[in-house]
Amino acid sequence: MSMTANIPQHAVTRRKKDGLLGLWGRVVHRNQESYERWLEERDLTLITASLLRLNERQLNRLGFSHATLALDVEDLAARARREAQLAHEVLRIVEGDDSDADAGESRHAVAAE
Repeated sequence: MSMTANIPQHAVTRRKKDGLLGLWGRVVHRNQESYERWLEERDLTLITASLLRLNERQLNRLGFSHATLALDVEDLAARARREAQLAHEVLRIVEGDDSDADAGESRHAVAAE
């Protein structure tokens, strides 16, 4: 008799989808912030490992090198985070949700970037 017969179907498919590594992450990192950090580290590691499979010529076409690949991936992730933050700031300013006294200064700072 299967133990999965009593578990709701969505939980069974989620467990199969995440696998053992996903279960480990949920158990070890119970709070959401820690789990999100762990997911980001895991994803960056997987991206770096996938790019390491490419040869030097292929990496050069992408603007990377085997020598600095890990640093390049970290830099790419930091740049993506910064651009997402800037996009959020721009949307906040455009929507007129800025009620600070120095709203003009923040608009100029975001526009300068």
